[in-house]
Amino acid sequence: MRLYTIIVTYNSLKWIDRVIKSLEKSSTHTDIIVIDNGSKDGTLRLIEKKHPKIQLFKSEENLGFSKANNLGIEIAIKNNADFVFLLNHDAWVQDDTLYKLTKAAINHPEFGIFSPFHLNG
Repeated sequence: MRLYTIIVTYNSLKWIDRVIKSLEKSSTHTDIIVIDNGSKDGTLRLIEKKHPKIQLFKSEENLGFSKANNLGIEIAIKNNADFVFLLNHDAWVQDDTLYKLTKAAINHPEFGIFSPFHLNG
């Protein structure tokens, strides 16, 4: 099973490390793709320094949230993704979130989209 997580960033320095660390601690492996919309606050430096395995795509212009996610999805599909998880830069996942989502998707192929409960941290 190949799972990709797409994170769109724009000046996300104060959140990005937490979201990436939560994915790295996940009980289910995910490849991470970050599409950056022209951050100027150090987001890119932090990702490059602390998370060098992440596929980082830097845009000189702000593509907007939808277009950036579509770019990430396109990349994931070209890399034979079985599942794609879209995650906001200011959110994070619990250790079993990806496991539960992929298990539900496998058990219920009649549904095309799954989303976890969003808790107020």
